[in-house]
Amino acid sequence: MKNLFLLLSLLAVSLTTQSSLGQVPPAPAPAPATIPGYTEGPISNVVLQPDGSVTMTVIGVTVKVPVGTPVHSPTRALTLRQLALRTKLPGRLEAGFLGGTALINGVVDVATGSFTAINMHVEPAENVLIGTVTQSSPLRILNSDVVQIADSRIPYSITNQFGFDVKPTSVPVGSAAAAAGYFADNKFQTFSLELTGDFPLANPNSQINILKAQTRERGPNATRGDDVDMRGFYHSRDGVAPTIRIYRVDSNVRTFLGNATFIPDGVQPQFGVWNYKATTAPTTHPVLGTLPVHLQAVLVTFNGTVEVETAIASADPDQIP
Repeated sequence: MKNLFLLLSLLAVSLTTQSSLGQVPPAPAPAPATIPGYTEGPISNVVLQPDGSVTMTVIGVTVKVPVGTPVHSPTRALTLRQLALRTKLPGRLEAGFLGGTALINGVVDVATGSFTAINMHVEPAENVLIGTVTQSSPLRILNSDVVQIADSRIPYSITNQFGFDVKPTSVPVGSAAAAAGYFADNKFQTFSLELTGDFPLANPNSQINILKAQTRERGPNATRGDDVDMRGFYHSRDGVAPTIRIYRVDSNVRTFLGNATFIPDGVQPQFGVWNYKATTAPTTHPVLGTLPVHLQAVLVTFNGTVEVETAIASADPDQIP
């Protein structure tokens, strides 16, 4: 503490001396107009404004949501009208998403303190149910009643452990299952059910998905490329080893980045995991020298040397510092 006081005293003497010699300290840098903000918590109010925007209250914070702001429920993108809709979600007593949880990235106006959303995720509650199926019809997991949500704001999906849609079917007792949703009306209202096992796919053709997509700027672009990190699962209909090509897409123009590696599943070899991690080539090109903001994974299967089937998954990657 004594050292701190000594340093402060020396600083004061230095500033006084400079002032007496007619030397003015440099002016401070201008304060930023906005700074990043984040809030996460219960939603107490949602109001649709006449101009189509929304004003929300989340843990006491007033949040402005401009028209065009990306808003997602757990299973779909929402319009601002859907976000503000007061129709009750299945089993709930609250109107719309009131009482649910919002996770909001935004910016704060330094002068006024107002908070404006940049993107947002909303859900009624974050409940999960993981275990074995104890009854097939009606469905029960760990002896808890599970019902499918029938609401366009949180559409229901049923997938296998690789994230591909399966046909709605009777689930055998003893199957491993994971349900996401919320508990209301004494039932587990599920919007996502994942089953482990060999269940028939809704689309039997070859497929690919993206679970992670990240990019990192490593400039200057003339001497260093950008990092790209992606991974996901694939389904090859006939179990033939696929080729998975990674592209960046700029204004609908695809540029090939490289091939991903893949590992077939040991139990169901028609499925597998793939990953791609590489650094793009340095370039001064005005487009290719910039950070990729849209990526595609293209799965190609072959019959001999002839391409017979293609599946495409797209993602806008998280940009990490």
